[in-house]
Amino acid sequence: MGDTVLLLGSRDLCYESNQYFMRCIADALLEQGRPVEFCDVTAQMEEKLLDILMRQESFLAAFDFNSLLPRLELEDGTPFLQAFRTPFFNYLVDHPLYHHPALTGKFFNYSVICIDKCHQAYVKAHYPNVKHVYYLPLGGMQAGMARPFSEKRLDLLFLGTYGDEGRWLEELRSYPCEKRREVSALIEMMEADPDLTQEGALLAYLDREGEALGAEAFAERLNGDFLADKYLRDHRRKEALLAAAKAKVPMTVIGHGWEKVSGLRQAHVSIQKGIGFAASLQMMANARMLLDTAPGFHGGLHDRVYSAMLNRTLCFTEGTQFARQALWDGREAALYDWRDLDALAGRIAYYHEQRGRAREIVERAYEAAANRDAWEHRALELMSWLSRDP
Repeated sequence: MGDTVLLLGSRDLCYESNQYFMRCIADALLEQGRPVEFCDVTAQMEEKLLDILMRQESFLAAFDFNSLLPRLELEDGTPFLQAFRTPFFNYLVDHPLYHHPALTGKFFNYSVICIDKCHQAYVKAHYPNVKHVYYLPLGGMQAGMARPFSEKRLDLLFLGTYGDEGRWLEELRSYPCEKRREVSALIEMMEADPDLTQEGALLAYLDREGEALGAEAFAERLNGDFLADKYLRDHRRKEALLAAAKAKVPMTVIGHGWEKVSGLRQAHVSIQKGIGFAASLQMMANARMLLDTAPGFHGGLHDRVYSAMLNRTLCFTEGTQFARQALWDGREAALYDWRDLDALAGRIAYYHEQRGRAREIVERAYEAAANRDAWEHRALELMSWLSRDP
């Protein structure tokens, strides 16, 4: 086994965020004196992967985000990860239900990283073939050009796309009757209880219907119910933005699809198209406040939260049970409750007026994140796993 860490790119994530994450990991590992090689295999995949197989003895470990490689086969039908004997880590940045086909393979050196403790527990319970399942949130990132809080030009910023929940409801209507009833029930349960995970909702639904499923069948069923997550993600994002707009604080919304939301067509709301990941990070650094939404994340925080903290931007994020344990409300971030979005508008207006108070919070948040949540800390954790039980 060699000592070089191989960072792979088998697909492009939203706004090419995975490439940015890889650069952050590479920089952190190089700072530690660890050799790194990055290989984007989205083009000429077969040729590049064959070269990697030829040189695999030189690698200590390999990492990829939402990887396609667990599903890839060589020309002779051999799964790539069966031929690739280097420890391979698949870093999942959303719910494992979307990666069901990539989690069913039985590979000796295959491990999964989750950014949410509930996701970690789900993979452990339903994919026992996965060798190790780790929890590690994405690291916070600082923009290239920092701005003092007093010189930031944006009052309130939101970053994220909108897919239009109406489109998902239209698709749901085309489902067979039983499947439509099931997905509708999951949506209804999770709307009534924002703390309920989708796997928890499905378990409750099956119990109500008198149906029992084994781990493998349950995972396949949840994968087929993905539309519930898609709908709630867009619906809750829209509701949060409409609530924030009631504060009448100048708000900049960046992301595709928001021009469709008529309630955001207000003089104090500026809607702009989506931008690249690095540019969005710079926009965050230029904002005094950031609104974060992450429906479906019950056991973790989105990287936007950590990045806001590192860029001295006051982050408004969902007050899940996990968030209330991980963040000090009113000292490191501002937490809000889905059950009372009017209070969100009130807190946004308050911190817009009380900028001295907001400045105190962002300074404490910066110190906390700089000591625990930058990519340099995540990279140390990644490397620590390789020295544990093989």
